[in-house]
Amino acid sequence: MGRPGIMREEHASFWIFVAMLAVSTAAILIRLSDSHPLTIATWRLVIAEIILLPFAMRTLPRDMEALDNRTLLGLVLSGLALALHFGMWIWSFQFTSVASSVLLVTTHPVFVALIAYFLFSERLGKPALIGIGLAFAGSFLIFGGDLSFSSGSPVGNLLALGGSLMAGIYILAGSWYRRKLSLPTYAFLVYGPAALFLLAASLILRVDLAPVEMREYVLFALLAVGPMLAGHTIYNWALKYVSPTLVSVSLLGEPVGASLLAMLILSELPGPGAVIGGPIVLLGIYLVATYSKSENMQDP
Repeated sequence: MGRPGIMREEHASFWIFVAMLAVSTAAILIRLSDSHPLTIATWRLVIAEIILLPFAMRTLPRDMEALDNRTLLGLVLSGLALALHFGMWIWSFQFTSVASSVLLVTTHPVFVALIAYFLFSERLGKPALIGIGLAFAGSFLIFGGDLSFSSGSPVGNLLALGGSLMAGIYILAGSWYRRKLSLPTYAFLVYGPAALFLLAASLILRVDLAPVEMREYVLFALLAVGPMLAGHTIYNWALKYVSPTLVSVSLLGEPVGASLLAMLILSELPGPGAVIGGPIVLLGIYLVATYSKSENMQDP
């Protein structure tokens, strides 16, 4: 019989798919909000942190032995990477097209694969390499029709790449610290610093953090429960059991899910690139998932 609990190691691929669906709702919810992007990102993390608090209070005592000063510093830096990912990506929209920004910020599987190879000795077989290539090719087809390489775009493109690197560091840090920390403890001690860093940036830039309309707070709560808790937190759970490369590549499915939801909720029909590129992205994710699963089965 399997171990008790809803989220089991052998079901990791299923839960990664659930997380992919959850993060796909972020673009729709952000589109529906009238608030500043930093306000959205800050509230998203603050509400998620509040929801996590009672769960973290139960696991923190068990994890105290693992929480030495070095680990705590690493968790704070991981939170900083998450905050920089959000901040740099949001800032890039002011200098380059949304399509260019989204395409570049999803290059983190390259950073994850390279760093994982040197730090964790994770070797990529041909199925994974082909899968990563297909996922990138599909993403290019989805966004390729609206890429911006004008004279004003280099700053925005560099910011998007910086956000991608920060996302890769955040994912790899999760793979490392989830080996010794329970999920609520890890998530609470990473989302908290990230929220504080974003809050500080919002105050420095004098961003309005108190929208008047109640609907904005409802949207913030939905972002916290959906993309943050059911998305990022499930990804963080999976990092204990599967390759960080798989988790990173699966995030390339976000624009595919977002396009489908935009069609259903906003009546926005996807363009030809999305129709062709979407299945290619999903095929690439499937190949990486299959590769990781077979590798895990070989481990003692």
